Amino acid sequence: MQERPVYLDLTKIRLPMSAFSSITHRLSGMYIFFITLPLLLYVIRVSTSSKSNFDQLIITLSTINIFSTLFYISISIFWYHILTGIRHLIMDFFHIGESLEGANYSAIFVVFFWALSFLLFLGYNFI
Repeated sequence: MQERPVYLDLTKIRLPMSAFSSITHRLSGMYIFFITLPLLLYVIRVSTSSKSNFDQLIITLSTINIFSTLFYISISIFWYHILTGIRHLIMDFFHIGESLEGANYSAIFVVFFWALSFLLFLGYNFI
């Protein structure tokens, strides 16, 4: 009788990039639901309550502090979720990139495009 492994060493498992993209897409969806959505609702409520609150919010988001960092990280994760969702929709509906090689290349492209676009977004907002 063969012994079952006592533990699963996650550091030795090599996932393909497409699996990493799929897992992080699900995790980002949970983050959006529990963190980004309440944060955006708060920002909308504050920004529409009065002109002085709107002006204060703009000042807060244009300086580097904990709130603006959390806000921009949340927007980044939301953008990543949108991009990976579009990737999954293209694969499901148009059957483009369904092979292992195509899925890996599209996952790498999405992560590269996400990082580049977010860096450009940050550079535009803080220059």
